[in-house]
Amino acid sequence: MGIFESIARPQQCTQEQQLTPDQVRSEVMRIRQDPGAYLQRLGYNIPAGMTDARQITRHLLSTGQVGSPRLQQVMQLLGRR
Repeated sequence: MGIFESIARPQQCTQEQQLTPDQVRSEVMRIRQDPGAYLQRLGYNIPAGMTDARQITRHLLSTGQVGSPRLQQVMQLLGRR
């Protein structure tokens, strides 16, 4: 389970699936390197070449792949309200 999945779906994360600090750092590095490709691997439909986080967020919201309540939940967990 990736960091985005564990943040976005914490109720499905069991004790065995908890990420270690090293795994979290590794996942964050992958997200920063290519956020679009990272989300594509998780099953989201992100157009090729889309790398800007705001652009990706708008795309996910406008296409209904992520709803506003889910986005707010993730943002709260990340400490960005």
